[in-house]
Amino acid sequence: MDDAHYLITGGSSGIGLAIACLLHEKGAHVHISGRDNTRLAQAQTQIGSKCYTYQGDMAEASARHAIMQDLVSTSGGRLDGLILNAAKYGFCNLLEMETEEVNAYFQLNLMASHHLVRLAHPLLLKGVGKSILTISSTLGARPIAGTGAYSASKAALNMLTRSFALELAPDKIRVNSILPGVVDTPIHEPQRPADPERTQKMKDLAPMHPLGRVGCPEDIARSAWFLLSPEAAWVTGSLFFVDGGISLV
Repeated sequence: MDDAHYLITGGSSGIGLAIACLLHEKGAHVHISGRDNTRLAQAQTQIGSKCYTYQGDMAEASARHAIMQDLVSTSGGRLDGLILNAAKYGFCNLLEMETEEVNAYFQLNLMASHHLVRLAHPLLLKGVGKSILTISSTLGARPIAGTGAYSASKAALNMLTRSFALELAPDKIRVNSILPGVVDTPIHEPQRPADPERTQKMKDLAPMHPLGRVGCPEDIARSAWFLLSPEAAWVTGSLFFVDGGISLV
């Protein structure tokens, strides 16, 4: 994988960063996007020499265009894999949300993924492995109260993933999705005054998983590596649950 190039959106922390670290460990060049330059710099230091960073909000079409243009020059015009991890997450009852708020979830969690696949397609055609991986959620298969907008956008992402798998199969581009359960990442930092601290929240949610614990980013990264690797050469259109069994209960 010494010459492979992967783009990971939302790659400066949490699951995205863990995937970037593992791909780099395997010898790949990793390209990570994020909104915060400080986090990107910290991630680049943590990952190592073959890491390239791009600052921008993936909810904005102009940022997506700019990042892909910059990537062409740093990757030599090719891409071996695209990992769509950037997402908007939050709690709010649907009846309390304005249409614009709901649209914001779909803009980042769904439409940005569609746009990025379109932008990356010419580069993927020149790559080896040719794999796209979306990071969805078990909430896209089974929602809980207060996550309606997020859950609906992830359900739509699941169908987008499978549809792209069909349409891109003639190009030998594989498209799969990972559906994590609760994973201990910064996305679970308190968002509302009544929210528990992240450490307490993870303790409270651990028993909900049949395996008795929440996930760590590395749990998702190892599954991502499998789906991106030649070991999964006959896997496409898969919705891969990596969730400690929470989708079973």
